[in-house]
Amino acid sequence: MTSYLRSFIESVTDLPLELQRHFQGLRDLDLRVTALQKVIDEDCLAQLKSAAERQQEGMVSPSKRQKVTAAGAAASTELAQRIEHNMNETIKLSEEKMNRAQQIYDYIDQHIRKLDKDLKSFEAEVAKERQRLGLPAVPGTEGDLGGPSGADGRRKRGGKGGAAPPAPVHIPTSDELYHAALAVADATEPTYCYCNRISFGEMIACDNVECPIEWFHFECVGLTPENRPKGELIKAFQR
Repeated sequence: MTSYLRSFIESVTDLPLELQRHFQGLRDLDLRVTALQKVIDEDCLAQLKSAAERQQEGMVSPSKRQKVTAAGAAASTELAQRIEHNMNETIKLSEEKMNRAQQIYDYIDQHIRKLDKDLKSFEAEVAKERQRLGLPAVPGTEGDLGGPSGADGRRKRGGKGGAAPPAPVHIPTSDELYHAALAVADATEPTYCYCNRISFGEMIACDNVECPIEWFHFECVGLTPENRPKGELIKAFQR
């Protein structure tokens, strides 16, 4: 059973260094964008100042105005070209930042998905082993979906005297599930349902493709594990 843990640890060995490299790249891009924005701001101010000076040229003699106008026009054209070039560079760097951020997200998401997959496989293996040993299923794992079959198995192993009743199992409330999920959630965790909270406990999907919410907590739509719909989705968005 430790193979899942060993496999995951091996897969994330290089994770800190990879993330450091990606985030350092983001910081370098930020510094370049900030420097370009400063140059653009300075050039824009110079362009405005040049425009104000050219406006004053109408107040001087025609001969002097002609010389000043030619020089001002050349400087203005150069400034405009530099502003345009730097703005294009800023756009390119910003797009590169977005691509780098998406790479970071995909990289982390890949490891999270692998962990989720390994956890499900591990829980299924644990549930199968507990069932083989005649132990009660652990709440929240696939082993407790059998319900009555697990109870029958315990009675058979108990013989005529019967098995001792299992210790009471604490079933977490909806608030407890929510706060437990909130404790491990990150800042980018998406929210769902009418209550605009993160995913926790059991949830049900809406079959309306235009539904902006998509997923709903059982308690928010009046469902419980006992009355949950079988093999179908609810149209919770169409209130």
